[in-house]
Amino acid sequence: MNTLKKKMNKKGFTLAELLIVVAIIAVLVAISIPIFTSQLEKSREAVDFANVRAAYAEVMTAALTEDGQAKTSASGTEATIKQSDGSYKAVVKLQQAKNGWTTDTTGMDIGGVKVASWTGSPTANGTCTIVFTPGAADGSTSDSLTITWA
Repeated sequence: MNTLKKKMNKKGFTLAELLIVVAIIAVLVAISIPIFTSQLEKSREAVDFANVRAAYAEVMTAALTEDGQAKTSASGTEATIKQSDGSYKAVVKLQQAKNGWTTDTTGMDIGGVKVASWTGSPTANGTCTIVFTPGAADGSTSDSLTITWA
């Protein structure tokens, strides 16, 4: 009967058991925070890259249709795509919080323009400018596409 009372009074966890559980949770949190922040930056870069591709599509659509009234809102403010010099331009405001790339850029391109041909590199809260300059009708100059990160 005495052993039955001891078993009934032994409810709950000991302090040592609770401390071990808290220590395990602390280790898991310490491991997961850097991984989470790294993935967050990669997702910002993916958003930036998608926005730049969308701006490229707007610029090329305006150039192909020779639309002088086309507007872009890629930079957060509405701007006319066709410039006074005959080129087509869009500016995208970047969301990433770190300078440079954390994502592997091997094989990345925008409109056939490879990473090696891009001017500059992305900066925290910077911009990306896409400029398409059509070539001359007589063929003396060819079309030109530049992608500049700042």
